[in-house]
Amino acid sequence: MSKKDNKKMKLELEYALRSSPQILYQYISTPSGLQIWFADHVDIMGGGEYRFAWDDGTAYRAKMIKSTTNKLTRFELIDQAGDYLEFKIVQDDITGDVELIITEFVEEEEAEMAASIWDSAIDTLCSTIGA
Repeated sequence: MSKKDNKKMKLELEYALRSSPQILYQYISTPSGLQIWFADHVDIMGGGEYRFAWDDGTAYRAKMIKSTTNKLTRFELIDQAGDYLEFKIVQDDITGDVELIITEFVEEEEAEMAASIWDSAIDTLCSTIGA
């Protein structure tokens, strides 16, 4: 974790998953995949813009600014200048182990809660893909 500015910090979480990068990529790059484990509703609004919404009323818009097949997706948060959400798949060349690295920006006092929410989302993802 590192400071971004006075208010937000960069939160980077790593999760070891028993999955192939090809399968995992579908869950970090498509609306249907993201809707299974990340947000309750994921819609493409056009022009690369996505709308992520949760049943509690929380929602935000993001634009996919980077996508590398089987490796990475990065969404720039439209209403939060400079902030992004990144899902990065890393596979160890020797062991073949696969990790999902999630990067986002959070208020410093919310970092622990954010990590807990991600842990729960990853549990859902693992159950879905059988990892």
